[in-house]
Amino acid sequence: MLLLDPEFLFGLLRIATPLMFVAMGVLIAERSGVLFIGVEGAMLVGAFAGFLGAGLLGSAWLGLVCGVLAGVLCGAAMALLTVSIPANQVVVGLAFNIVCAGITSFAFRLTASVAPSRTPLLEWPVAEGTTLARWLGHLPPLTVLALALSAATAWMLFRTAPGLMLRSAGHNRHAAASAGVNVGAVRSVALLAAGAFAGLGGAALTAGWIRSFSDDVTMGRGFIALAAVYFGRWYPGWTIAACVIFGIGEAMAFRAQSFGGNPHLYLMIPYLLTLAGVALAGRAQGPQEAGRTEP
Repeated sequence: MLLLDPEFLFGLLRIATPLMFVAMGVLIAERSGVLFIGVEGAMLVGAFAGFLGAGLLGSAWLGLVCGVLAGVLCGAAMALLTVSIPANQVVVGLAFNIVCAGITSFAFRLTASVAPSRTPLLEWPVAEGTTLARWLGHLPPLTVLALALSAATAWMLFRTAPGLMLRSAGHNRHAAASAGVNVGAVRSVALLAAGAFAGLGGAALTAGWIRSFSDDVTMGRGFIALAAVYFGRWYPGWTIAACVIFGIGEAMAFRAQSFGGNPHLYLMIPYLLTLAGVALAGRAQGPQEAGRTEP
């Protein structure tokens, strides 16, 4: 079977990993009551920051840190616009995506003379030749990190007091406020975390996988992450499963190109699979406060 092919399985995990990071960010933001439509732009900014940081600093891991910091800045901007003002969340998200696409394109050309064409290879930060290095060498580092952070997110949301406050802010902000929850602060922190996850996902794409950057390098993966959260009914476990399913579609697209024909037709597979997944998921009931702009 195709899923038992180690090469295909490795490619699947590599493709799904950025989606896992970004989907966790979307889930946290929307659980707090904010539609994170601007996730595509935040991911794109993180992808550029990760690429540039890894190239200039000579370390893919430092590139990931740069991606996270850039994502936090994006989350702060979204918090200012959607929580502090607050503006319409859908309009802000769409505008944010357009602005980020223009900024990253301009910055990429501005730094073309100093940025390397390829970033360093991402490897486990352990000494070569040791038993631990030989065991970890077969595991994609970022996939392990993504699964660990997803488990931590699930535990935080459903097993801790901050998680309860976050979910209450997304379910009914008036009831949460009457219980003493500072809804604005909770949503702002949630957007900072969501931006960090989106930036990490973008950096995982450029610094951890393709090791380069180009205009619109994310190719709609932020929106695929949105669909994964919708398909997963805003639960971390099902959301990760949806990311893997969409990853299978893209991995199949790359494998199918060896059969000949127009490669662009094969690259439609993950997006068609996304549409099919959302359609089959039916009318999912998300957090009640997500999308509302009333102060």
